[in-house]
Amino acid sequence: MLALDAMDGNAPQVWLVLTTSIATLDMSVFYRAHEKLMKAIQRRFPGCEWARLLEFTTGYGPRSGGRRRPHWNCLLKGVPATAVDVVLGLVEKVWCPRVGGAIAAQHVGSIAEAGGLLRYIALHFQKESQAPPRGFTGHRFTKSRGYFGTTSTATARARAREALQHKRELWKAINAGADPHDAELQAHEAMKLATASAWVLATDRGARLSSTCHDPRRMLLAALRRRWQDVPEWRAELRQLLRSIEWDQLELEAGVASPPRSAPKRL
Repeated sequence: MLALDAMDGNAPQVWLVLTTSIATLDMSVFYRAHEKLMKAIQRRFPGCEWARLLEFTTGYGPRSGGRRRPHWNCLLKGVPATAVDVVLGLVEKVWCPRVGGAIAAQHVGSIAEAGGLLRYIALHFQKESQAPPRGFTGHRFTKSRGYFGTTSTATARARAREALQHKRELWKAINAGADPHDAELQAHEAMKLATASAWVLATDRGARLSSTCHDPRRMLLAALRRRWQDVPEWRAELRQLLRSIEWDQLELEAGVASPPRSAPKRL
C-alpha cells in the first residue's frame, strides 16, 4: 500500500523511528506526544502529511529486561530531505521528554530510494517477532488525512491486494512455463475472472452459510465465535472442531457478484 503510493510519484523524503523506554500495551500514553510532535513538524512544514507503523521490540536485547517496548516507523511527506536536522531537533524537544526516550535511540533520515525502503518496512512489519504482544487491541497503522491524497485508506488497501494477486498470478503462469507475454495475458484474464466472481460458504444444496467473502475459513471462524461467545472454553472447542473439519469436502462455489440473500442455516 505504501510502496504503491510512493511509486505513484508522491513519495516521502524523510522517515523517522520513534522509540520509548516505557513498556506498555496502552498506546494512549503516547497519543499526546505523537500529536504534539506532528503539529510541531507541520508548523515548520505546512504541507506535511505523515503515516505511522507500530512495531514492538523482541525483548531479547541485553538491556531490555525481557520486556517488549513499542516503536514507530514514521514517513513524512512534504518535508525536504535537507530538513533532517530540523526534524531531529523537534523530536528531541517535543517527543523525548514526554515518553522517556533518549535522543540517541531515535532515528531521523532521508529516503534515497523510496520504493526499496517501503518494501523493506512492509516486510519488516510482517515479522512475527515484531508483532504486538498478546492482548494488544489498537491500530498498528495510522496516517494523516491527506497522506494518500484524495484516495481513501480502503481504496489504497484494495489496490495493494490487487497488486499482490496480480503478482501471484504472474508467478503461477511463469512457473507453469509461460513466456512473459503469455504470463501477463494469463494474469490479466485471472484478475478479470476474480473480479467477476464472489465466493460464499454454502452447503451441497446451495444454501449460503456466510456472507460474500474471499476467505471461507475466516467467515466460519466468525460464525463460530458469535455462536460460542458466552462459552468460556470456546477457544479449545474451536481448535478441536477446526481440526476435525474436512475442508476439501466443503462446497465452495462461485456465485454472482451480489448473490441473493437467503436465511443461513444455524451451525
